[in-house]
Amino acid sequence: MAAAVNDVELLVNRLCHLMVDLEATIGDGPRAASDAPGIDTPQLGVLIAIDLFGSMRPSEVGALIGLPSPAVTKLASRLERAGLVTRSTGAVPGDRRAVTLQLTDDGRAVLVRCNDVVHELGIDLVAALATIDPSLPGEAAVDPSVDDLPGGQPIVTAPALAELFRFVAEIDHPIHRTVGHVENLNPADPRGLLLLSEIHLRGPVRTSAVADLIDRSVGTGRRLVDDLTATGLVERIPGTIAEDRRVVVIDLTPIGRALIRGAVAAIAAHLPTIRPAAVALSRAIAGERQSLGAPTDPVTR
Repeated sequence: MAAAVNDVELLVNRLCHLMVDLEATIGDGPRAASDAPGIDTPQLGVLIAIDLFGSMRPSEVGALIGLPSPAVTKLASRLERAGLVTRSTGAVPGDRRAVTLQLTDDGRAVLVRCNDVVHELGIDLVAALATIDPSLPGEAAVDPSVDDLPGGQPIVTAPALAELFRFVAEIDHPIHRTVGHVENLNPADPRGLLLLSEIHLRGPVRTSAVADLIDRSVGTGRRLVDDLTATGLVERIPGTIAEDRRVVVIDLTPIGRALIRGAVAAIAAHLPTIRPAAVALSRAIAGERQSLGAPTDPVTR
């Protein structure tokens, strides 16, 4: 699965756009659909984890989506108030005080709607994956060995959505191994990475354009730029627009440019490892019947 670096740059950019557009569509912002459930990406991650693995403790959900148990408990409280999950005690053998989370029918309906959104928005990402590896399946037939899995295919409410989050996690691994954990730089919360990617691919961005790019308020856009400036990844440069010297643009610093190049190179080097998730995601977005298979880090309960 060899690929030119510029193809991987485009893949990262489209993945970040998809994640931002997904949250914009299912959230409560101005771009939300009329039937939007009004949830964000971390809440959606909780619903997906429970859908995949059944009734779970908050700590187990956190282990899967990369959040501490108290944070999952807060997310679960919001989801419970919205009627998307329920909490119960006494379901864990040997620990009758343990709290577990379950999906409601409304929670499954939200996953179905979000899965539809991934189908609607994922075409550009599938095209980027096919550019990197033309052998990736689009409308190709599913391997018949899938039907021979013990117990048959797992019942998953939102397969395309689940495969998208699995692919995001696979993309995240080489980034973290190469550049470490950098706040505001991961595909699961892609706004910082999207801003760096846009500047890297298309040049400096006006400060006034950041809010629209990340689908957040002007204040949130300003805080993101402040955070990335504080970490030395971007800088504000005034007076570079000939027609209006008062305009301030955001550009990458040498550190920021090296970091985004390093992240892209790390992904390119790990494409063979990422390929199974790319295959599954391509099939799922194309609407094919595809087994999710075993998770990379299964939760033991």
